Amino acid sequence: MLKGITPRLSCVLLAVLLAACSGASRSAPEAPACDRACLEGLINQFMTAMVAHDASTLPLNDSFVYVENNQTLKPGDGSWQTLQSFGSYRHYFADPEAGQAAIISTMRENNAAGLFTLRIKVDKGKLSEAEAIITHDPRGADNYEKLKAPANEWLETVAEEDRMSRDELAVLANKYFGSMENNDGKGDYSFFGDDCDRLEHGLRTTNNTPQKYGHSDDREFVTLDCRGQFETGFLGFVTRIRDRRYEVIDVERGAVFSIAAFDHDGTLRNIALTNGKNFKVPSYFSVPRSLQVGEAFRARDGHIQDIEMTLHEFPYGQRMALHSTFVPSSAVPGGRDALADTPCDQACVEQALDQLLTALTTHKAQAAPLAGLVRYIENDQPLAIGDGLWGTLTALGNWQIRLTDANQGTALFMGRVTETDVNSLLTLRIKLQGDRITQIEAQVVHEEKTGAEELFRPLQPTDPQPAALKAADPVLLQALPLEQRVEPKALIATAQHYFDALEGHSEEPVTFTADCSRRDNGLLVSNNPDLPSPARAQAQGQFQWRVEARGTGNVSAEFKPYALPCSAQLASGYASAVSAVRDRRVLISDAERGLVAVAAYYDLPGTRQQFMSADGVLVHMPAVWGRPRTLATRQLFKIEGGAIRRIETFSKVLAYGARPLWPGAALSLPPAP
Repeated sequence: MLKGITPRLSCVLLAVLLAACSGASRSAPEAPACDRACLEGLINQFMTAMVAHDASTLPLNDSFVYVENNQTLKPGDGSWQTLQSFGSYRHYFADPEAGQAAIISTMRENNAAGLFTLRIKVDKGKLSEAEAIITHDPRGADNYEKLKAPANEWLETVAEEDRMSRDELAVLANKYFGSMENNDGKGDYSFFGDDCDRLEHGLRTTNNTPQKYGHSDDREFVTLDCRGQFETGFLGFVTRIRDRRYEVIDVERGAVFSIAAFDHDGTLRNIALTNGKNFKVPSYFSVPRSLQVGEAFRARDGHIQDIEMTLHEFPYGQRMALHSTFVPSSAVPGGRDALADTPCDQACVEQALDQLLTALTTHKAQAAPLAGLVRYIENDQPLAIGDGLWGTLTALGNWQIRLTDANQGTALFMGRVTETDVNSLLTLRIKLQGDRITQIEAQVVHEEKTGAEELFRPLQPTDPQPAALKAADPVLLQALPLEQRVEPKALIATAQHYFDALEGHSEEPVTFTADCSRRDNGLLVSNNPDLPSPARAQAQGQFQWRVEARGTGNVSAEFKPYALPCSAQLASGYASAVSAVRDRRVLISDAERGLVAVAAYYDLPGTRQQFMSADGVLVHMPAVWGRPRTLATRQLFKIEGGAIRRIETFSKVLAYGARPLWPGAALSLPPAP
């Protein structure tokens, strides 16, 4: 047992843990308002309501907060609209003292299997919080359903004289996270019990036969117990574990259910293991990534005996929607505090962009003309200068578009880049005051591998293929004849009209040139009958569009929206899965070339899985469109005489309801005249 730990000392030790102290230091009421049976019953009631797509039956208090995949949503929104059922595997955790409970289970959503992790909080008999992690991992769901139920050891009641206190359980769980963060194999791992076991997505990853682990080719790792794994230093690519919360402390069963964020900054490429081997970190971790985990620990006699975890990928540095304490530094070492009042001319702005790109690829922030205080946002997450892309960007590709606006002190880069050994698409916007950069906004879309590396990440309609971008389209670079140029506000109005049409809120047709083309993440998605590619179509049919022969009910042919030209594609109804194009924001415009770059967020709630096409046939959408998600896009329009000639889109899939964090980002484009 962990002796001599008082509640106050625990709070000092666990200052970074948020909820642990507040829950652990509270004395238990004489008669709990909601015991184990009550808490588990509320979880069941909540899950029943989700499948029924109806939150009105739940006892919610006035301040109730629902979070799904780290986004605050209204009860009834998100997966409430798409969940069909829950599986037989149900692992409950209950904490009557704190009024909290959790479950790890499986689910089906629009005929796709996945994992469902839920935490609830109860206050005076009513729900005050519910936090769900939904991971689309059919293999994990199958693993759990084969297990049917949690191991009996998890459900055993610990004799009162052998129970660990709330503080002791929280400290023990925190040792696990503390030892995994920057794991080097040299720590004290005696907090693990003999033959400690761990389940990840229903798969036993310890004390197992030799086999590949996760994204790596290592076959020995899974043969070790928990302690042996930590002693190798194998997990050193986990560079930060933050926002650790020990929400459900089940003293009666000696269990803790925790929520935390795992950051992998992408800079550690090789690990010298303590067994003398070299571990080449998989390319999945060549780029910055964050995983949110729902992780449970079973402890006995001061040691961790069993671990069970589920994971879901988020943008690197993702702030937790509830009780987050992650605040990155914005002060820049060597940055200049005094800013010149004289604005940059075009050459000055172009030079600042060049210097920033050089600083990023050389990982030397001091090479950029930064102000002393810079706001840096990457994939809609606030990061410190030097973090994220600053540690992984290594080269710029030949495909580049650059725009500058000296009047606004703004510049934009869109292009293909390399992060160590991964091809990526980068959109980078800067804002200057005088000759110093005060704002940097980056969106990075990574090329992804197929197979096991899809385990934690959400799929999107068009997987990024940066290698398809060889050189910038000359049409985007050339200046327009004077008679075809329009004011920036007219360019913006045309983009607005296009977004309105995607939402179905425009009765007037959008005008396209005869040679209009549209690209998404490097892929040509208009006038291209070869999409989806065979590799994508083989992925369990998740990307296949199908046509139902009229009046027969038979799905016999494939609908190919990407074979259509821009005008026919928009008119076909293929985008009817999009419920909203929101948070539209102009990044920069260039009247001379007829270009306007816009940030916009597409909501795909997953509730519409079929539509009637313009020629009267019923089209069934790909399965991947049947999952709630939001696409964060950066789009570049080439507009000539009011007609759209090119659309270049870099899109990144996010959790449904995700919103930008940039100041003023919620402001829409000016309305069309």
